[in-house]
Amino acid sequence: MSVPPLGTIVGTVVPGDGRGRGLGFPTANLELNGACLPEDGIYAARVRIDDDPQLWAASVSVGANPTFKGDRERRVEVHLHDVDLDLYGRRLAVILVARLRPTLRFDGVDALIAQTADDITRSRALLAP
Repeated sequence: MSVPPLGTIVGTVVPGDGRGRGLGFPTANLELNGACLPEDGIYAARVRIDDDPQLWAASVSVGANPTFKGDRERRVEVHLHDVDLDLYGRRLAVILVARLRPTLRFDGVDALIAQTADDITRSRALLAP
């Protein structure tokens, strides 16, 4: 049974802070140009790259990354499951399938890494054929 999408976010991949790759979960950061975003949280999603008909499974963060200090704008970060592609400059259409949880602030990087791994496991299960 397929799940109806929660909405689609479209944006071009731009450089981010590089933090996701360092934590073991590389992300594609989207330039949004005023796009309307859903509420902050972690989502399971399917992603289309440019006009390629293939859809890729992904976990997506929408929000301001409160674990890291500083005044941060809301952003969309996309982690494609089991894929290592150079996405800079590519256009992604991110089809949100399910909201996994709200955005949380973690006391340290280890807790963030553990929760992210769990989020990806849950996302994989939701997106499995």
